Amino acid sequence: MEILLNVIYYVIPFIVLLGILVFVHEFGHFIIARLLGAKVVVFSIGFGKELWGRVDKYGTRWKLSAVPLGGYCQFLGDADASSSTVDESLENLSEEDKKGAFSLLAAWKKLCIVVAGPLFNYLFALLLFIALFYSFGKIVYPSVVGKVMPGEAADIAGIMEGDRILSLNGNPTPDFQALSNEVSLAETDDVMIELERPTTVHIQARETEFNQNNVAKTEKIIGLVFDADNIEKKTEAPQSGIKVKNVVMNSAAEEAGFQVGDVIEKINDVEIGNVVDFIEFVRAHIDEELEITYARPMSVAVTLKDTDFEQEDGRKVKRRMLGVQSSFKVDFMHHMDLCEAIKAGYDEVSDLTITTLRGLGQMITGKRGGKDVGGIIRIAEMSGDISKAGGLISFIYFMGLLSVNLGLINLLPIPVLDGGSIIIFLVEMIIGKDLQPKIKESIFKIGMFIILVIMLLATWNDITHLISRWFD
Repeated sequence: MEILLNVIYYVIPFIVLLGILVFVHEFGHFIIARLLGAKVVVFSIGFGKELWGRVDKYGTRWKLSAVPLGGYCQFLGDADASSSTVDESLENLSEEDKKGAFSLLAAWKKLCIVVAGPLFNYLFALLLFIALFYSFGKIVYPSVVGKVMPGEAADIAGIMEGDRILSLNGNPTPDFQALSNEVSLAETDDVMIELERPTTVHIQARETEFNQNNVAKTEKIIGLVFDADNIEKKTEAPQSGIKVKNVVMNSAAEEAGFQVGDVIEKINDVEIGNVVDFIEFVRAHIDEELEITYARPMSVAVTLKDTDFEQEDGRKVKRRMLGVQSSFKVDFMHHMDLCEAIKAGYDEVSDLTITTLRGLGQMITGKRGGKDVGGIIRIAEMSGDISKAGGLISFIYFMGLLSVNLGLINLLPIPVLDGGSIIIFLVEMIIGKDLQPKIKESIFKIGMFIILVIMLLATWNDITHLISRWFD
């Protein structure tokens, strides 16, 4: 029974997930090739022995193969599925058939066909995210600390419950997912965090001496000074609080502990969007005690720690963490209209791409080890865990995430990958002729070696990860 459940939870979701992403990628190559006049001989999902196949009216054989770990489009005139070598029988084709041979196409056409695969992965991810956000909205956990774990990095650094974390090492953290990404991508354990600390004080205006335009005055005031340029802007768009420019000496505000740079957010639980709102509210309640909530910008040096992290299935893993939990408050962007969903989808794809590129850059420059490189086994594990948790929305989101990664990785300038072919075709466009077959063959051999090294590293990481999962 356990074996059957594992098949249901891990094998089937993995095959479905990878099959859809491979189909999308290869269909991008296929449809652009057909539009540009190239003949596709084989469209295969999987490698190895054919399990099912049929030939369409254009002569393309569509098939499912035994090993569901990828797929390919084989074009007329290709000696193999990778399109890296030319079939020797190409010269025997008729002049009409040669028009559909991939290797004889103009370089710009070959470039468009190769780019189409990764591009379709990006478009597919974008459509998935738009559909998710339009249908269900977007749940955002603000980067507000709900709980500080005792003895962990944040606790040692003095971060407190209620603090809003604005950035880590200068990189914005608008929500908890962004904060988690930045912790993971930090090049060292020593990081600098910018935050705002909310504080609530009770204060009442009192007679105070102050200078205004070099004229001494005595008035009943609180004693907060704001930017004069904003005083008369009654029509300006609401802001997230107003910043204190100065604090009057010997005033109620100074006694309450206000400092330059504090951001006023609420008075008597009423949100304040601009300076005019603040002034009018105070004047209307000049003889009353006011409850003012403000946020104080702070810089905190933190040394991150490896911490036991309990996953949804109850297993504990070591992970570098800040040691905070999000607050229970959720910004739930529900009922997005189509324009909002499109923007949110584009932002999601953009953020995933930037985060992945930063991680790859750190690995290439040696600032991050190769232990985070995962392969097919890791994908199967993650898709299975999501499936087991019963989250269809999470599964669809994971599919979008993987689609972005598949598209981006295929754009890397490594021979055998689409990115390597893009470089070759750009060079051919510049020099005005095809590269010599022997040169191409050597380039692809180098690319194959690089891919094999990466695959071995990923497989080793996957196996050690599984062993750790089973025995820890």
